[in-house]
Amino acid sequence: MKTLPYYFLVLVTICCFISCSNENFEDIVADDIEEEEVEEEEEEDTEIVADTPCDFDISAITANSTITIDCLLDLEGKTVNLPANVNFDFDGGDIFNGTLNFTGGYIDGRLLNYQLGIEGDAVLKEPIFNFKPSRWDIREGDVSKADAMHNKETLQKTVDLIKRMTGSTFKVGKMDAFFDSDDIWLPAVFLPSDFHFSMSDNTTMRVYPSTTKKFTTMLFRIYEEKNVTISGGQLIGSREINMGPPPSSGTIITITTGINVVVDNVHISLSSVSGLTVNSSKFAQDANYIPSRDVVIKNCTFDSNRRNNLSVTDAVNTIIDNCKLYRAGIDMPNSLGSSPIIGIDIEPDHLQKIDGVIIRNCYEEGGAGASIVASGGNDITIVNNDLERPMAYNIASNVKILDNTIRKGGIDAGIKSDVGRQLNRGTIISGNTIMNFGIGIKAYNQDIKIFDNKIINCGVGIMMNALKDSEIYNNTITSDLETSFGINSLDYVDNVTIHNNTVTLPGRSIFLDVVNANDNEQDYKFIFRDNDFNTGKFGMMRGTTGVDFIENSFDNGFRIDVSQKVLFHKNIITNDTPFTIHISNSEKTNNITITDNTIENTNTAGQGNGILVNSGTDVRGDSNILIRNNDIKVRGFNNGVSVKEFDGVTIDNNRGQTEDRPFIFFRGNNGVITNNTTLAGPSDNDIEGTNNTVSNN
Repeated sequence: MKTLPYYFLVLVTICCFISCSNENFEDIVADDIEEEEVEEEEEEDTEIVADTPCDFDISAITANSTITIDCLLDLEGKTVNLPANVNFDFDGGDIFNGTLNFTGGYIDGRLLNYQLGIEGDAVLKEPIFNFKPSRWDIREGDVSKADAMHNKETLQKTVDLIKRMTGSTFKVGKMDAFFDSDDIWLPAVFLPSDFHFSMSDNTTMRVYPSTTKKFTTMLFRIYEEKNVTISGGQLIGSREINMGPPPSSGTIITITTGINVVVDNVHISLSSVSGLTVNSSKFAQDANYIPSRDVVIKNCTFDSNRRNNLSVTDAVNTIIDNCKLYRAGIDMPNSLGSSPIIGIDIEPDHLQKIDGVIIRNCYEEGGAGASIVASGGNDITIVNNDLERPMAYNIASNVKILDNTIRKGGIDAGIKSDVGRQLNRGTIISGNTIMNFGIGIKAYNQDIKIFDNKIINCGVGIMMNALKDSEIYNNTITSDLETSFGINSLDYVDNVTIHNNTVTLPGRSIFLDVVNANDNEQDYKFIFRDNDFNTGKFGMMRGTTGVDFIENSFDNGFRIDVSQKVLFHKNIITNDTPFTIHISNSEKTNNITITDNTIENTNTAGQGNGILVNSGTDVRGDSNILIRNNDIKVRGFNNGVSVKEFDGVTIDNNRGQTEDRPFIFFRGNNGVITNNTTLAGPSDNDIEGTNNTVSNN
């Protein structure tokens, strides 16, 4: 487990008593954050060091001149109309108490402050602007709602001013302030195009708590803008102070039709809704639809956001890289988590569109729900992530889940629904390590390749459920659980090949439960080929139609019950008790073919026949069971082939080795027992019944 920031460890401790403590929650959080502060890189000196008034007459400045401000210039509340192309350089002085009206020219950003108005068309001397909260009357600490509203208005006006003056980077150093808005769509700051809002490790922006409105304030919103970057800083929501139901809005960062947007190294926590959302301003069917495009979210930390840590609902080409995702949607003392409680949620609704998402190199733990879910979209790649919780996709297409580690979860691949059956295409699940969950991989619908995965200590390694046109190969399934299963199936399976897998566990190798049982599924078929099953219990199928087992190795036998159209060909099958292959229920089991297998049983006490065919019912039509050309070896008081209460069985060209019992024991009618060879054991077979053909045995 990775070491979490000190702030989060402390937060877990304080949450249990915060509602009754006399201390202010924001003060506690601020103290904790200060504990983890690192020394910030030296910033360019912006301090005002002058202490004497300027001795020149600003009204006498001529066109095209450059003034160096190394003194205190009081404009005395006036608006000064400057001649053309006047420039102002900074040298420790200040300008205040008035307005400069430019006609061309520039001003050094270090001279700007809330007491100096800028009009006209001046530009910044340098495109990088250092924002000092004290020079802009930002009211820090535990403040009133009015102060938090003031902070929002001040920050927005300053960003707008810097953008208007051709600034491209807005740098914030040490600041800890609340922000609030009374408009659901009005954030602390809208960011413009071609703009970088750069925060330091000492920058903390907080959502002001409110119990009088049904939303919380967004801190950042990018709306129909391009080439925008947000970097650094701590963004903290108000979920532990906003008690009651989750608000209708208030995601901390919202990107709506953002083009070429980067969010880098931002810490986002305690949102009353979600941490960050990427969407678009119009629906895909709209003639003027422009999706968010080329959004990159990297090196960010998300923690304890109430709904999802991060959501993408409408976008093209989104990358989420090297992010840390902690405790998504967890319950906290003053706010329960709110569905869907997912670390990263890719979820367009039916009018939205997602095309191209890459989630890579992320770390997740402690969430209340899944780590990553793709509820829709196309071309989604989830690669090289270290996750604690399960992941899933349902109606998405062209999903690639590659080289991830899931420490306490599995993968749900698809969903059993009409929409899922239409849209699930092109899935690849490869190279993943999946541990300690109920089902390692659930595979639904069609067109899935599942290969080279390691599945460890799961109740079921791989579950096929209503699956077609897929391939499952080169997977390793291991478990220490007595009740574990290797590969299971439900509902229907058609045109699926399961090959070259290795299953080692104390439970059952395979369990096929009522598969292809409906009338329209009678021609469905799937194949197990070249698999190695080293298990503690026999494999089993019941109520299943249309499965071939070819060239597999089973070391604990197999049972076929109430099943049809089954082929066992060229397998190596061994067991002790109670059988090696068991075929049961003569009323509903038929069309079973067992050919060219090597079958061995080591039991000596009469409970380990090689092939046991028996039934608890006397309803006996011709079963059309063929047992041909097998090599069968048993010991002690066991038969190579034992048939009771089944009719229409053909046993021919088999070779058997027994010790104390006949190779063939047969009680049935309309059978064919011919050309079988006893290599060791009693030479006479024990055959009774009517209308049987018996020869050359």
